[in-house]
Amino acid sequence: MRNLPKLLTVGVCVVLTLGARPQAPSTESFAPSANQRFYLDLDTAEGAYSQWRQEDLKSLNALSATIRVPRLRKDNKWLPVFTIWLQDVGVGEQRHRIGVQLTAPNRKPPLEVRIIQVDKKELIGSEVLPIKIGLDEDLPVEMAWATPNSVTVKVGEQTRKINVAWAVESVALSASTGQMKVNPLILGKTRD
Repeated sequence: MRNLPKLLTVGVCVVLTLGARPQAPSTESFAPSANQRFYLDLDTAEGAYSQWRQEDLKSLNALSATIRVPRLRKDNKWLPVFTIWLQDVGVGEQRHRIGVQLTAPNRKPPLEVRIIQVDKKELIGSEVLPIKIGLDEDLPVEMAWATPNSVTVKVGEQTRKINVAWAVESVALSASTGQMKVNPLILGKTRD
């Protein structure tokens, strides 16, 4: 009985530690910029590809988006794939990119969510997140980029900080073989 207070203290500490969540960048530090709110609908046919870009980032260094995939289409060759990208100013496939990608590997829901890195044409990194998304489900995404060149990505409750060897100069969305809505995509700055 003399050890009961110590045992209770240890038990409470263990419970508090197990319940703690890692600290992640908060939307409280995000300041939206004027005229940088976009409502996008990339409704793409089977086997087709569509894209939207914002190349005028100036002093912006963060984005907040809510992604929703209402429809998957079927194609024998191409999977439904939907991505929000941060990239440099390279042209076409010469860009360096990092993105949050939703894909339907079995051509049906649920969608797999991953963070990918592309160096020109080569996939150099891919991490499947422990998140599955159904059709018409909202997926919150936050991305912030800093100098020296690093990108912090938050997808749902999952946060990753990734070093990159290039400067973020463009934001893009791409969709293939389905429909992706981003309501809204907000560009802004992180407060120090």
